[in-house]
Amino acid sequence: MQLLITAGPTWAKVDEVRVLTNRFTGRTGLYLANKLSEKGHKITLIINPYSVGKVTGINSLYFYYFAEFKKKITDLLKSNNFDAIIHMAAVSDYLSKKKKEGKIPSGKKNLNISLIPAPKIIKIIRKLAKDSILIQFKLEAKKRGIIDKAYRSLKENGSNYVVANALEDLRDGYKAMLVDKQKNITKISSKDDLAKEINNILTL
Repeated sequence: MQLLITAGPTWAKVDEVRVLTNRFTGRTGLYLANKLSEKGHKITLIINPYSVGKVTGINSLYFYYFAEFKKKITDLLKSNNFDAIIHMAAVSDYLSKKKKEGKIPSGKKNLNISLIPAPKIIKIIRKLAKDSILIQFKLEAKKRGIIDKAYRSLKENGSNYVVANALEDLRDGYKAMLVDKQKNITKISSKDDLAKEINNILTL
């Protein structure tokens, strides 16, 4: 199958030096890309290389900033058809309302930055790839209520599956729950499990 995988954080500019970001690296997305490639799938990986470096052996596109990511994935989906899209990128929820030119001087006693909601990339993906299997990822701080939140996100975005993670479950290795359109739940206890379950979906 022709697969598109997104991975890594999207940076949101504050000024020409500073960014808003998150702690995620894209390594799980890269791991999944390699595992699914071994299964014979043709992979296109779009990833922030800051933590993982340049990728070898996989057809890869690179981004750092939110705006870059939005443009690249939009252009990619307008010119290519993918059987499935695995949207793992840790996309910014908020952007700086006004980007400062140059560098904000240090030494200020107070610095206020106004944030605005970022466009939802997953909605762009679904609009441009109506027929693709769409597997999204949903992260929450706590495990309580995560299935309901994940399922609601799946319905809102028109996804086929959602992989739900809780931060408290990621401290001792990779754990997740795979939820489908019927709200069936599959427990995942490792990255290898994740790759196996997604490959099972792709080969149904």
